[in-house]
Amino acid sequence: MVLRTVTTALTHPDDPRTMRVVFVTHNELGLACLEELAALGADLRAVYTRPEREELADQTDLAAFADDRGVPLHRVESINDDAVKAELAGYDPELLFVVGWSRLVDREVLGIPSVAALGMHPAPLPRGRGRAPIAWSIIKGLEETALSFFHLVEEADAGDLVGQEPIPIGIEDDAASLYGKVVEAGRTLVRTHYPAFEAGEVPRSPQDDSKATWWPRREPHHGLVDWTREPEEVYDWIRGQTRPYPGAFSHLDALDGRKVTVWAANPPAGERAFVAPGEVAYRDGDALGVGAWEGVVELTELEVEDDDPIPAGALLDEYDVAVGDSFANARDRLG
Repeated sequence: MVLRTVTTALTHPDDPRTMRVVFVTHNELGLACLEELAALGADLRAVYTRPEREELADQTDLAAFADDRGVPLHRVESINDDAVKAELAGYDPELLFVVGWSRLVDREVLGIPSVAALGMHPAPLPRGRGRAPIAWSIIKGLEETALSFFHLVEEADAGDLVGQEPIPIGIEDDAASLYGKVVEAGRTLVRTHYPAFEAGEVPRSPQDDSKATWWPRREPHHGLVDWTREPEEVYDWIRGQTRPYPGAFSHLDALDGRKVTVWAANPPAGERAFVAPGEVAYRDGDALGVGAWEGVVELTELEVEDDDPIPAGALLDEYDVAVGDSFANARDRLG
């Protein structure tokens, strides 16, 4: 995507100068951006994060970073609360970063920083506004995505762009490895664009709303595998929802319908196979071949309910499962 950049000069720029920054985040991308800002000499006034929650799959502890640099760390459920707004305003930030927060920020908060309120979203905006962009990028079989650095507005992911960093998606990438690329892209964007703010500029390029698309929120129960899909689609489904997300899953008839989470699989070979969707077709060492639409998906790591994860082939050794048994048809369960 080619950005048409409009650069606005600050009213009273110091050339260069240290920017007063408040940062809101609870994930690794936010921590990486904080580390880059610290390395660039930003005046980090405070960090806001969420209380520890098991359901936050990508939560990262920021205490060590804050302690090492003497930055106040606040744990809050929302920065839209009146008391939090007042506290945040007391830090007199010029830049407010809200990264990986998953909650919209209201107008009053957006008006607190004197220069800009900024966010990041791992999709090539305006395409991919909304939720679960890493999962959707893989599930949809995209070969490239981007991390977008943008000005926050009240509407989700709709503000002017500061910049974008392209991110290739390889055939063996999964949610975890793609997230690692997103984190590195965040570092690059901060190193590239923060100095412009210090130099008294406010880079921005309007999004083309006519090209905007919306990706919906995903819940754990959305991970149910449909084995009647083509092998490539099933493979993308598995790798797009693996750790740190809850995982794709199915139910095995031979285990009285117990839930089996599929954490990893091999890229499909593209060969056709005469096997029923969901049928355990063969074992090849640690891999387990399972039928899909006119082909097979080789699963490599599984977890039966809350048991320990195992190599997929070990399912035949450790449980009462044999070649020829079948995973349940997703359409039957949904019907």
